[in-house]
Amino acid sequence: MKSSAPALAQMADDEQHSATELVEVLHHTNAVRASADYRMLQAAGLIHEEREQDHLVRLAAALGESETSLANLERLALRAAAGEDPRAQYGPTGLEMAIAEVGAALTVPPGRAREFIEAGSVLRHQLPFTGATLGAGRIDLARFLLVVRRTTLVDSAKFDVLDKEIAAAIESREPMSMTRFTTMIDKLIADVDPAAVRRRRERVDADRDISVRPDRHTPGQSRIGGVLPAEQAAAIDARLSAMAAGVHPDDPRTAAQRRADALVALADGADRLVCGCEVCTTDDAEVSGEAENSGEQDVAPAASVDADADADADADTSDCAPRPTFHIVVNLSTLLGHDDDPAFLDGQGIIDADTARALLAEAKRCYVTPDTTNLAQADRYAPSKKLADLIRAGELCCSFPGCNNRAYHADVDHSVPHGEGGATDARNLKPLCRFHHRIKTFATGWRDYQDPLGTVFFQSPTGHTYLGNAFTGRDLFGSLTCSTRPPDDPARQRIDTIRDRRSRSVKRADTRAMERWNKQNPPPF
Repeated sequence: MKSSAPALAQMADDEQHSATELVEVLHHTNAVRASADYRMLQAAGLIHEEREQDHLVRLAAALGESETSLANLERLALRAAAGEDPRAQYGPTGLEMAIAEVGAALTVPPGRAREFIEAGSVLRHQLPFTGATLGAGRIDLARFLLVVRRTTLVDSAKFDVLDKEIAAAIESREPMSMTRFTTMIDKLIADVDPAAVRRRRERVDADRDISVRPDRHTPGQSRIGGVLPAEQAAAIDARLSAMAAGVHPDDPRTAAQRRADALVALADGADRLVCGCEVCTTDDAEVSGEAENSGEQDVAPAASVDADADADADADTSDCAPRPTFHIVVNLSTLLGHDDDPAFLDGQGIIDADTARALLAEAKRCYVTPDTTNLAQADRYAPSKKLADLIRAGELCCSFPGCNNRAYHADVDHSVPHGEGGATDARNLKPLCRFHHRIKTFATGWRDYQDPLGTVFFQSPTGHTYLGNAFTGRDLFGSLTCSTRPPDDPARQRIDTIRDRRSRSVKRADTRAMERWNKQNPPPF
């Protein structure tokens, strides 16, 4: 193992660097790490190939000519049909040997070692161009492993085209958040191999599972985990959030605690969460005290009184409690069945067209278009609901670089502040999560810019500029693209005037032609 003295010397030098220089160090080390990860995956794949060759040589030597007799082949076939590996007696396979070696070298468990080996094989044989973007530092290891997992069900005959499409998309765009990157990959897969979307849906249905296990680190605590189809998980998430929000503001529990209590309430058969504020708990205590002082010994009436008290407390909070809500963006043509373009489920990602149509069959719908000709609301501060929906549908998440927070949970922010003359329209609005909204508004040195196409740039206090939305909902749904010029732009007004004149000229010509035809062909009466 080589000495780390040069690296330690560089780290000592970092203490003398300014923040601007240290940001460059971050960029450099991130690219170097990606290149090192590329070589690591390649090495893992090559180790596997060599161990597979060794295993085949060992297997051939062990079998010999006598093992290839018809009787022995029938015996091996019967063992395989019974679920037994007929080659187990000849020792570990090449993959098992490689997993052991890679795991020992990298100090990772077998599952992680296998993931690296499989990714190395994909990098070498199925996605070499995409792998090259990892080697060049355009993406990191996490994103390449995501591509490997996402392409598992793609037809092998279509890997060549898909590999080039993914590599071109990565090279032509700035780095992006994981949510945007995942959506971009899923869209490319749906474009190249639509059947893979159906196969993924079948796999998701087959793999659903819920587990409850003791927490290994905290006695008395358990962990709940599960794998569900995205739309089912979104429905559960929305129900828990709605129940957690349906209590009084003075409830002392945190949002996370209320969501946990809501899950327990659902398991108990309740459809709402009992408020824990002082007023509600005091009322419950008073009702319980009255029941005890009444001298009744029957348990049933006391239980019914508690239930009534809970119902009364819930009634106070349920009137304004939000309904379970999650958001789906889909083309109208897809909703009507004219095509099968994928939809986007906020917070989850791309879903297939059939699932989207089923979810939207009885849902409340809001139809949005990029038409911004209505200037009546441009001077108001708060955007209308339709404009806010358009802004959020045009993005996939928070617009800040690297942020994955949901677009429909984010604030709608003015790029040019409204107080400085910024218009409330699609060319000056973007979703920002509350954290990054506060950073942009109150932190010194941060500035943001938005061009007429909706591209959002952020400039950090060190002067570095980052693109916030390298892949957006407008890339997923082309009909959401806004016009590059405002409706009051002189060039647009001039073109609109010319088009109106041409339209009127055509109508007048049609009218005169119809009149001449009527004169030449009078009706028979």
